[in-house]
Formats: sequence, structure tokens, C-alpha cells
Amino acid sequence: MPRNQLFQFKASSQSPPEHSVRPWKVLSVEDDGGYQSSLCHALSTLRVEQRPVEVLKARSAMEAARILPDHPDISVILLDVVMEDDDAGLKLVGTIRETIGNHLVRIVLLTGQPGMAPRTDVMSHLDIDDYWCKSELDHDHLISILNGNIRTWERARQLEKARQGLQILIEASQSLSRQRDLHQYTQAVLMHLSILLDVEEGGIVCALQPAGGDLESSRIVAATGSFGSLSNYTLHQLRDPDMRRSLTQALETHQHVFAPTHTLLNFAQSDLNDSHYLVLIKTGRQLEQSEINLLEVFCENIDSGFRNLSLYKRLNKLAYQDPLLDIPNRNYLKRVIRDLSQAEAEQHQLLAVKLHELNEAALVFGESFCDKVLSALIERLRALSTHPTLIARLDRYDFALLAPIDSFTSELPETLQAPLIIEGATHRIQHIAALVKLSDCPGCPPEQLLRLGELSVASAARDGKRFAFYNPGQEQSVRKRQTLLDKLKSALENQAFSLALQPKVCLKSGQLKGFEALARWTTDDGSSVSPGVFVPLAETAGLITELDLQVLDMTLDVIQQLIAQDTPLPVAFNTSTLDLLNTSYMEVLLTRIEQSGIEHHLLDMEITETQVMEEYEQTAEQLALLRQLGIGISIDDFGTGYSSLAHITDLPASTLKIDQTFVRRLGESEEATHVVEMILRLSERFGFDVVAEGIETRQQLQLLQARGCQLGQGYLFARPMPVAEALQWAQEHHRTSLFQHN
Repeated sequence: MPRNQLFQFKASSQSPPEHSVRPWKVLSVEDDGGYQSSLCHALSTLRVEQRPVEVLKARSAMEAARILPDHPDISVILLDVVMEDDDAGLKLVGTIRETIGNHLVRIVLLTGQPGMAPRTDVMSHLDIDDYWCKSELDHDHLISILNGNIRTWERARQLEKARQGLQILIEASQSLSRQRDLHQYTQAVLMHLSILLDVEEGGIVCALQPAGGDLESSRIVAATGSFGSLSNYTLHQLRDPDMRRSLTQALETHQHVFAPTHTLLNFAQSDLNDSHYLVLIKTGRQLEQSEINLLEVFCENIDSGFRNLSLYKRLNKLAYQDPLLDIPNRNYLKRVIRDLSQAEAEQHQLLAVKLHELNEAALVFGESFCDKVLSALIERLRALSTHPTLIARLDRYDFALLAPIDSFTSELPETLQAPLIIEGATHRIQHIAALVKLSDCPGCPPEQLLRLGELSVASAARDGKRFAFYNPGQEQSVRKRQTLLDKLKSALENQAFSLALQPKVCLKSGQLKGFEALARWTTDDGSSVSPGVFVPLAETAGLITELDLQVLDMTLDVIQQLIAQDTPLPVAFNTSTLDLLNTSYMEVLLTRIEQSGIEHHLLDMEITETQVMEEYEQTAEQLALLRQLGIGISIDDFGTGYSSLAHITDLPASTLKIDQTFVRRLGESEEATHVVEMILRLSERFGFDVVAEGIETRQQLQLLQARGCQLGQGYLFARPMPVAEALQWAQEHHRTSLFQHN
């Protein structure tokens, strides 16, 4: 169903009985029994807006004070001034307004002794709405007074209810946007609906999947109040015939249903996962129009929440699960390792396994044969351990097992090398494996741990072995790292780093839209060191802030040169999360930006998705501050981890950058295409710009254009260039379309 037709209402076929029409409540506070009886008789036939009037009676101010808290829906009080005391009625006014806190009820003072409470004094000093002498109040006057005051009270009540409802909506919407689990989300929906409609009977949420499925077998995913016992059952257990008719009616009409005793909300997600959600709330009464108006707004938020849950579930599967083998992938394994406590880590080990010669087998037997080999290998790996084991696919032919210590038998190497049985035939596929005890790598980050396993496998392959143990005593890599660290310190002292600028291009017009500044390091012997090497080294050595500030200074200088040559284009610079956790770095960064005089919109800070999410609570505040100042925030390599989905609704960023690994596989990998499309859909939904990285071919460009991607960078347009070359390049292409040159 199109979104603009989502919120359609259909009245229930069940008509409310006549006796269910709620009367207006009027309280008579009067010590003269005869006069009170005559009032009740005069009002017995009165109807205001087709509703009768119910008169509650009190014979004293004290009795009235006891009645009022139990009846907050009293619309008018006919209040005698002189009762047990000469000013008992006047004192009751203060009790009603101040002590009880009822500022909506209309108070009409009635007196038989006007001299006891002069009209002018009373009206000016007390919060009352009308004042009459009993002798002047005939039947017509009484009816007129009641009509006017009841209508005024109803309008004021609806305004107050709308105000309260809007506040509830704001709080509920904020709460729902943080939910990522279907059960928790649906429970929260029921809770907030109950608060919004001021009902306590509870309700249920059922899920039909696919949409249009069997109603009887639809699962109840959440239940509250009197329906609590139905949770995790099917709708077959719901026996109320009226509610069952409403459920059927909602499915047939694709609309919400409002019945005299319950409300049925209908949410279809056919464009995402073909699922259907029905939310039933037991109200015990017909909803008012003002409540329906509030529901119209809230249902948009509920529907968006269901859509976000569907997107999150699909993206989470793409991010953490291998689509071919239906097992966890590298990202998921890293997450599990990261969540292990130190004590748990010391009791686990990692087995890295690599298949050899499978490329040759693919040429002979085809890719389908290789898929069967991989499936058979997974079954073999599952049988290796005597304890629960996590098996993950790290790469095409690389796998890892995370298992407790002593899970594997002593025959592990021989078991791995045993032939695989595929379609009844025996095939001997070569494996190389390495075992890493997590206790040998205390405090090692998950990615580094996986790399140790992979390096141990590679080392075994070089030595002609089929199985190896990780040796923590290897010193060569440590010495090499120390030598590089010394060179890094020297390079920072001598400001030996430089920038290379890579253009960012509008994929619709082909116009140059800015640059990304990339740090470059060439050592004294003329060799280049990759940022993938020196950036992590600077982070672990505590030198990253100094490096990033040098990059910032060079970026500011580049922007000033661009402005000077009349090509004022924004430039993005990369920053480490460690800097955002360093308050002094933020102070220096903002000071240098202000001193440069450069307008903030010409600056864009890039930070990787994984780093942002690892310390999200601490970094989000700093990023939000930069966004408020007008500095762009780009989330680099978006899609490689998807951990940011938990915060996508409040992510303080302006741009998402699609990682080049997905761009390069566009048109070749269905999974990569899904990821790109999901990122573009998320960006459109939450107002982010998108930059696709690593565009190298016209086919990739065309596929991105067809999907509405806004910006891109890659070798198809230009490689990263030294600053001088990039400045000249900007002058040549600033006002022309690059598509004329490619």
C-alpha cells in the first residue's frame, strides 16, 4: 500500500448501544434539599450535543471535596455559597483549583444571599466562571448556563488532552526510535498506546508473514494486560468474536478499525519483507475524534518503526551472516570475541582454516561443486569440537572456529585432512590450519587476533606444513614494528608527511564537488608506507593526535589555496576516534579552524564506521558539536560493519561513504548490490548524502547513477594527486563536466 494511503480509517460494523453514550457530569453542591431536587428535575431531560446530563449531589463543601477526586470528568459545578459556613462555597473554590488541581471544571456560584458575597468582589478575586442569584435563575436561564458551560468545558478538555497527547507522542516517538528488537519494540508500542489512550486493559500485536497469510496461525509477538497469557501463541487462542471480526475486517480492507470496545491498527510492510502487523488495543469505549487525530500522527511513527526494524534485520543479516553457507561471517566473529570478558577469553581458542587448491577444483568441476565442498567442510568443522563452537567464514576459502580450550581432540590435524564425501564420492581437499590460544594474546583486538590466525596459516604454508600453533615468542615482527615506529616519530618531528587529494564528483552532472585529503608518508630511502600501516601504529603509540593535527593544518592550507584561485571547494580530512576522545584535540582543532578564517562548510571530517561505533556515546557528543558548527561529518567505509544501525536515527553525520569493496562488486555480486541499495535507501530515509568510493569502471558509474547515488570518487575520475597537481586539476575541471573527459 502506498505510504500516503497507509492511515485510512474504517468504522466498525458494530454500533455502540444507546446506553453506552456517556453523560455529561454536573455536580450540585447545595445544602437546601428542596432546591437541589428542583435543579435535578430541571436537568433530567436536558441533552447537550446528543448526550444526557448526570447530576451528582453533595450537601456540603466537605462532601463535594470527597466526590471531586473520584470524578475528574465533572464538567460543571453548581456551587452554593452559604452552607455549613457563610463562606463554605468560596473556600471550596480554592480547594478545587489549588488542592485538587482541577483548573478545567466550570464553577457557577449560586447564592440566595447576594449580600454575603458581592458579585463584583467574588468575580475579581476567585477563579469562577459565572455567578447567579437563585431568585434570578429560572428554568431557561439554567438550561442556557449549562449548555454554554458544558460546551466550553468540552473544548478546554479537548485542548488539554491534545496538549498532553502531543507530549506523550514526543516521548513515545523518542523511545520507539531506539528499539531494535521486534519483541521489545511491540511491547513498547502497546505500552505507549495504552498511555496515549489512557486505557489499562492491554492489547496484542500479531505478525502475519507473509502478508495475507493464515490469520488463525498468525503469531502473537507481544501481549500486555488482560491478554498477557497469549504471548507467543497464535491468534487461534483469541476467542472474543467481536475482536476476531475486527481482525478479519482490517485484513480485508487494509484499514484501521475502531470498534466500541477496542481499536485495531493495521500495518503492512509488503515493499520490504512482505510482513503484516496487527495491533489490537482494548479500550472499553469508542475513541474520541481528538484521540483518533493523535493516533494518526503516532501511527506514522509506529509504521516507520516497523519499517526500520525490517531494514535493520535485513542489513544485520547482510552484515553478520554469510549468504551462501548461512553461517556467521568475519564481522560477527569479531563482535563475539570483543564481547568476551578477560576470563572468558582465556578459556577460548581460535582455529583458523584455509582451503587450498579449490580454485583449480572450480575450473574442473565448476562453482557449484565448490559450494558443496564448503558445505561439507562446515559439517566437518562442526564435528571437530566436543563443545558448542562458533564457525565463521572469514573470506572465500578461509574459516575460523571459536571454541573453549580442550574442545578439540588430539587427532585434530588428521581429522582435518580426512577426505570429504560429496554426493557419494570421496574428495581430498587440502587444508592448512593454525590454532591460536586467546590466552597467548591478552588484550589483543579481535581483528588483530584473526590476522594472527591468518598469518600463522600463511607461515605454515610457507614451511610446507598442514597444521601449526601460534607462537607468541616470535620477535621478528616486533623488531620490525619498533624500527618503523622510530621512523614515524622522526617523520612527525620533521613534518615529513604530505597530502594527496582525490576528487569527489557529482554522479549526475559530472561536476567537481570537492576533495578528500589523504595522508602520505615517504621515508628517507624513498619508499612509501601505507596509511593502513602507519595510522594504526600512530594510534597504538599515542602519536595519532600529532599526526592528525598536521593533516588538519595541511588541509586548511589547501582550502586557502583553492579559495585564492577562485575554486572554493570543500576538502575532507581523516580523523581517528582516539582524537575525539581527547578534549585537548577538539580545542586545538576548533582554535586552528577559527584562526584560519575558513568557512566551516568547506571542511568535512571523515571517520570510519567501526571506530565511531566502538566509542559511540563518547564520540557522538563531539561529532554533534562539529555538525552544529556547520562542519561536515562523513562516516567512512560505511557498510563494512553495520554496527552503526543501532544509532542510525541519531547519527551525528552528514554523509555516508559506501566502501569500495561493495562498489567494485556491483553488478557481479547480488549481496554487494543489496548492501549498496540498502545504504542508499537508509540515506534517503534519514537525510544523509552518499559518496561511493572506488569507482573504477563505467559500468559501476552507471549502476550507481541508476540507483540515485549522489557523489563518487575513484580512479575512473582521477587518482589521488599531489597538492600542486590537484590545484591545477581543479582549475581545469571546476566548471566543466568530468563525463566529457572520461
